[in-house]
Amino acid sequence: MVLHGYSTLLEEVPLPGATARRLVTPEGLRNDDLGQRLADLRDRVEEEGDRSPVVGGVLDHLRHVQWHYTVEVADPSQCHDWAEESQVLLENESGAILDPDGRVIIGKGAGDTGRVPLQHDAVERAARIRRDLAARDIIVPDGALPVRSPQEVRLRRPDLVGRRAVALVFTADFAISILEGQPLNWRAMAGVFPLSFGDRTPIELELFETEDERLAQRLKWGYEAAAALLAMCGRVNLVFPTDFADQGQVWNSSVGVEEPVLLPSLELLPKEEICEAWERARALHHAMTLRTPGVRSPGGVDPQIVRQRYRALEWLTGDEPWDDVSIDVPVWA
Repeated sequence: MVLHGYSTLLEEVPLPGATARRLVTPEGLRNDDLGQRLADLRDRVEEEGDRSPVVGGVLDHLRHVQWHYTVEVADPSQCHDWAEESQVLLENESGAILDPDGRVIIGKGAGDTGRVPLQHDAVERAARIRRDLAARDIIVPDGALPVRSPQEVRLRRPDLVGRRAVALVFTADFAISILEGQPLNWRAMAGVFPLSFGDRTPIELELFETEDERLAQRLKWGYEAAAALLAMCGRVNLVFPTDFADQGQVWNSSVGVEEPVLLPSLELLPKEEICEAWERARALHHAMTLRTPGVRSPGGVDPQIVRQRYRALEWLTGDEPWDDVSIDVPVWA
């Protein structure tokens, strides 16, 4: 029997007789074949696992896969210890997804006892942050999957984080100018921020081309997303989302600095601190998403601020283009 193992750990966990390939090399080169395999697998999981209580957790796992292993065994139990250590979900020859214990969780014969592997520190962090939020009268509903641990997180390059933050800010400024009836001269922006301007997403490009007010209403919130990214570089103090970020501080830390000066100077905070902020953002977004319609947000939290900051941290810790980042909170059984 040929088994495929999909591990979220950054470091390889060798298994005798297995072949291993990495999604992204230390030099930043991406294995596009593996990326496509994972994308196809996610599509199949969504199609086949719509009634599974763990489908959200499986999809989140597949979005953060770092290594793909292939091994031939007589029975999945032969590699149980390795599967536990390497934090893998397994795929058998029939295409079913198995947990490290060999139980089918997606596909024919799936039961309700399987599990998505999680790092112990990730589970502990989630529980602690939920206790902290409960002290603010913010109750996070059960089911939100904890964010990944530092051993699993591959962050974006700091210069790319800076470029995204700059693009978010000048796009927000442009959106606000449209809503005020006096669109800014975007060609001047292009000359000042050539790299960040070239990084605009398809949706942002559409705003600049059409000056559509509905798009402007969406993209005017870019300051909050930029604030989250700049905070992860130690450039902005991020207040609790009952209040807006300090727009002056965000502006001065992004478009207020020339690209040749800003981008090489950026450094990300330690992964532990980023995972802390990411977990808090996910927990708050889960609480806002599942609150009773029409009921005031718990703790006076602004749902739109939460949404923008969570999106930014999902992008920072993920591999998807900005426009494709999902902010649906993955749930698990």
